[in-house]
Order: sequence, then C-alpha cells, then structure tokens
Amino acid sequence: MKLDDLQIPLLGWIRRRAMGAPPSPVSVLFGQAMVGVFLSFGVGRTPGTLPTDVVGELWLPVIAVCLFLSLYSVLDCMAVGVAKEKHGLNAKPLSAPPKVIPDEVQVAVRVQANQVEQMTGYIVATFAFSLLVNGQVGGVLSCVYLVLRRLYATAYRGSAGLPLKEMGLEKYTVPCYFIYNGMAMACVVHMLRFRLLG
Repeated sequence: MKLDDLQIPLLGWIRRRAMGAPPSPVSVLFGQAMVGVFLSFGVGRTPGTLPTDVVGELWLPVIAVCLFLSLYSVLDCMAVGVAKEKHGLNAKPLSAPPKVIPDEVQVAVRVQANQVEQMTGYIVATFAFSLLVNGQVGGVLSCVYLVLRRLYATAYRGSAGLPLKEMGLEKYTVPCYFIYNGMAMACVVHMLRFRLLG
C-alpha cells in the first residue's frame, strides 16, 4: 500500500497546496503552534518537571536520532558519490566541471543537502521535547519522522528526470515539518506554561 492510497483528507490538501501557492508563513506557524498546544496540554508531563527515569524516556528518541545520523551517512552521503562515479564525475578535476550535471547527481546532492538542512531542527526538537514534555511521545514522533525522511530520500533519488511537481515529495516533507516544528512549539508552550502559570 502506498501513502497515496490512504484516505487521509489532510494529505489531499497537502498535495493540492504543495505545488501551488504556498500558504502564508503566519498560517503555517499557527498550525505548528496548534500542534504544540495539543502536545503540551494533551501528552505533556507537568510543566517544569523532568522525567523521573531519563533513560527510560529517552531510549527511543536516542535510537531514532542515531539511526537518522547513521542512515544519512551511509545512504545519503554515499549516494552522492555513487551517482558521481556512475556518471564519471569523480574522474574529472573540480576545476573543469561538466557543462551539464546529470539529474541523478543533482537529486542525490539535493537529498543529502536537504537532510542536513533538516537535521539540526530535528535533533534539537526531538531532545528538547523528549526531555521537557514527553520522551515516549517524542520517541514515537521521532521514529515517524525518521521513516518519512527515508521515504522522502528514496522517492527523491528515484525521481531523476521528473519535474518537481511530479515527484510527490510533499507527502513526506510537510508532515516532517509539522512533526519537528510541532515538537519545538510544544516546548515553547510548555516552558511558557511553566514560567507564567507555575
């Protein structure tokens, strides 16, 4: 079963919006803030308290983040070298780049770069959320993020030659943004609750 086969209304909205005019930054931030409010109030421990069993709450987030890093190194970074080797780019000096870089190389480079762009926010949000709000939920969200990012990387690398509108990447990227930004906003809400109400 493909993700497209699932009858989830939000995915249809994502698909319609993703390649058209993007929503306003204010509406995206509001949506992420609402996810944060839900997570803070719905699954968060008492604001200002830390887990009584830190390892017990952080084991799954640690596994997810470390797997993300290892898979990034082995699958995403190495895929760039493999694509360059396949197209003979490793045999050319950097001072004489090819006039046209093959699509397969371009998408491999873009996947690797996008994983780096996402990495800092994902790691910080995962550990802040897991320590301050809820480590068990942080672990599950981090694992979902990890799976979506692997699906994204596979789909993107497999789409060489397609126009961006036809790659279908938004079904992976949009939920990922909401996962890690939702965890980050939950930390904001949780800390505001601690400072203002605690």
